[in-house]
Amino acid sequence: MKALASEQKALSAAVGALGASAPYDKVKALVESEPYASTMAKVKEQDLSWTWAMLESAPQGSPVTVAVAGAGSAVGAAALYRIAAGEMLGPQTPVKLQLLGADAAVVADLEACGFPLLSGVSSATSPSAAMQGASFALLLEGDFAALGAAATKGSLVGVSGCTNALVVSKAAGEGASVTAITRGPQLAAQVGLAASTGASPLAVENVIAWGDGVADVSHATVNGKWALKLTDEALPSFDSTTSIEADAAVAHMKDWAMGSDSKWVSMGVPAVGDYGMGTGFFYSVPVVCTPGEYKRVGGVSLTPEVAAALEKSRVELATQAAKL
Repeated sequence: MKALASEQKALSAAVGALGASAPYDKVKALVESEPYASTMAKVKEQDLSWTWAMLESAPQGSPVTVAVAGAGSAVGAAALYRIAAGEMLGPQTPVKLQLLGADAAVVADLEACGFPLLSGVSSATSPSAAMQGASFALLLEGDFAALGAAATKGSLVGVSGCTNALVVSKAAGEGASVTAITRGPQLAAQVGLAASTGASPLAVENVIAWGDGVADVSHATVNGKWALKLTDEALPSFDSTTSIEADAAVAHMKDWAMGSDSKWVSMGVPAVGDYGMGTGFFYSVPVVCTPGEYKRVGGVSLTPEVAAALEKSRVELATQAAKL
């Protein structure tokens, strides 16, 4: 870790020397040259993207408790490193992790990595113990009804999938704010669109994940250009990975906790009749977040192809909700 950190600092310094206004192609060429290409290969091969955030850690104030259920899953374990590095709550907020279902080896590794922001990590044996006192909760697997019932009043709870979010929301009542994590398809489509156009993923905006996984690029832009001038697929197929799903889960919580800087992000929220959906279930729509809050983006036009996919997803989610 120390050797990699030294290499990363050298790469960061080299990129910084190009200047903030350096074109993406120039930055890309630098990163793909040696010795920096070898550094990036190590980061990618070992899924160490979170180490960039770790380099910026400067803890201040009291630790914030974050509960993670499903910490033993591949996505859950990957998310833990990202949270401990500061990707969820920023480089200055210390965190205390309360884990449900974590592998003992992962817990030991988290402690051994020396995260400046990680003030403590513990393994819980029950949903109530995991959720106790947590200001934020990331629920990926487990007994969702029990986890919802144990949610701390006023906490922000992100849940994997719209139907699971509905279960948690019903159990939590008005005690906690619950949203569904649906960012995976959006992020995977962003990465795919960036790769196909030779752009940075950061240059891709306004990709939407509808329902419980329908990625729509009909409103997306790439470096300010309309994506459908670069691709003719409004509903692209995409390949997701453990890394993308972990990034999506942590980004969901980050934007909700800290705000999305006016950018559209996809989030599963209670249907309130918008887009003709009806009510009684969770459904992913584009939102803009401010700290602790979200606001639906209204007036988004739908192509016939997109509308048909949305309706299919709506029927599936409404049917699942009716069975609960």
